[in-house]
Amino acid sequence: MASLVRVVTCALVLVLGTRVSAQQTADERALYALENDFAQAVIRRDAAALARLVSPRWVYSDESGVMERDAGIRAFTSGADTVREAGNDRMRALVYGNTAVVIGELWMRGRTGKGAFRHRYRYTDTWMRLDGRWQCIASQDYLMPEPRP
Repeated sequence: MASLVRVVTCALVLVLGTRVSAQQTADERALYALENDFAQAVIRRDAAALARLVSPRWVYSDESGVMERDAGIRAFTSGADTVREAGNDRMRALVYGNTAVVIGELWMRGRTGKGAFRHRYRYTDTWMRLDGRWQCIASQDYLMPEPRP
């Protein structure tokens, strides 16, 4: 069994041109889970959960501008929009030691005062391992245009 693992690992190194790391895989899984936790906190309007996910100096930017931590958390947990479903697609994590960048697409479905909505956002989140855990230190997203019929 161990020799099969070595053969597969060597094959991956040759194909990917890089070293395969079990720690990197664990970090990627952890980061993807945290991104999903973020989406679920938005659905629940759970400011406390978001506060645990983001660092004290987290900054958020989108097409409307830049927000510091408290304003960003309020933007995700209050207002007229009610998010009923949300999730992530096409996530990719780039881990650099204690820092990581996650890119992906966030989809949301819900209601506003004007009716139902379905949105997709392309995002970049920067995470850092602080106090022994991953914390988001910066987020940027933008509303993706609707696909053409």
